[in-house]
Amino acid sequence: MKLSKYKAKRDLASSKEPLAKISKKKNGQLIFVIQEHHARSLHYDLRLEAEGVLKSWAVPKQPSMDPKVKRLAIMVEDHPYDYKDFEGVIPSGYGAGTVAIWDKGTYTIDNADPKESEKLILQGIKKGALHFFLHGEKLRGSFSLVRLKTGGKNQWLLIKRSDGTQISSKEKILTNLDKIFWPKEKLTKGDLLQYYEKVSSWILPHLKDRPESLRRYPNGIEGETFFQKNLKDHPAWVDTIEIEHNKKKVNYLLIQNEESLLFAANLGCIELHPFFSRTHKLHNPDFLVFDLDPKGASFNNVVKIARALHTILEEIEVPSYCKTSGASGLHIAIPLGAKYTYDQAKKFAELIAIIAQRRLPNISTLERSLSKRSGKVYIDCHQNNFGQTLAAPYSVRARPGAPVSTPLQWKEVKAGLDPKKFTIKTIFSRLKKWGDLFSPVLGKGIDLPATIKNIELMLK
Repeated sequence: MKLSKYKAKRDLASSKEPLAKISKKKNGQLIFVIQEHHARSLHYDLRLEAEGVLKSWAVPKQPSMDPKVKRLAIMVEDHPYDYKDFEGVIPSGYGAGTVAIWDKGTYTIDNADPKESEKLILQGIKKGALHFFLHGEKLRGSFSLVRLKTGGKNQWLLIKRSDGTQISSKEKILTNLDKIFWPKEKLTKGDLLQYYEKVSSWILPHLKDRPESLRRYPNGIEGETFFQKNLKDHPAWVDTIEIEHNKKKVNYLLIQNEESLLFAANLGCIELHPFFSRTHKLHNPDFLVFDLDPKGASFNNVVKIARALHTILEEIEVPSYCKTSGASGLHIAIPLGAKYTYDQAKKFAELIAIIAQRRLPNISTLERSLSKRSGKVYIDCHQNNFGQTLAAPYSVRARPGAPVSTPLQWKEVKAGLDPKKFTIKTIFSRLKKWGDLFSPVLGKGIDLPATIKNIELMLK
């Protein structure tokens, strides 16, 4: 097998990487190695020996021994056999960063000898399905690499197999990855899936145990959209909860882990809309929300009202947290700790909204009817009902630019704030710098009865 692509992508005169040579090894066991590669982003390189070289896949997340976990694996150029021992720094250029061996050992296919195993792996690459047994220090057992039908010849899934089982048509949860979801930006469904995989550790605390209303965009943001609450068809590893709502029993999706998050995104759920409450206390929300909805009003007026709400809440020593809606407004959340009912939460929100509207009567309104708002910003506190949903923090929105509902520091909520700048491409620099600014919303919660008494005094 030629190593021309490997050689062309590197300056081997300055890099300490092995030279582009094919191994002359005639016998012995076939080896594998997984290298931890800190390049532009951390990923793991899986390499399997065949034809005197190392067949290679870049895996964005750490390989897992859990059969329920599927890892995207991008097939890359063959590497020299001697790369199996390489550790060190790759200088500037292709693959720049540090490389360390994460796991290594030997592999077999169907207990065949090395020569037959090598033949089987080459056949598997051609067919798009490899099944092999790793004898490693960290990974030991049966694995599969399965090429995605619609993701191009280089996109595969790495899956830990339950010993003795076969891959059934992994359970392949990712489909139509090349479909354009944002035409102007040329962002695909695959880009959406990669975003949710990358942001999963931050968004999952805001989704776990919360019934999910599915708003599906199977053909992207310019195609037909529809809501699906009742989820009947789903893999066995996807959890749902049956809830009686408006005298109907509905099976709501529960996004409990990365796999079910990607399952939802694979259905075309660009946006994620969870309940305010969790399954163990369905009628007690973890937080309440003010939804500042401009609908044609100035966004700077939205900012002024958000600041006014923040000031009012500070006056009564109530913490509040702001995020962009990802669309045209702002959301302000107050932690409740699942200690109160939706009715109690809504009563509190209505009282605060009344105070804010009195302070800024020229730019704010409590009028629900769009035709009667007279160009003012609507302070919507009626989202705080059982069964209502709102875009989660870090949810993508089905709008041009692929904006993300993004938590803010209060010092950022000022004139000139532009919610359009928070997108799937910019969010990670914020997360790296500040972490999840919305995590306190899931905290202990306020003393609501005592706070309501203080508010009623302010209204007299």
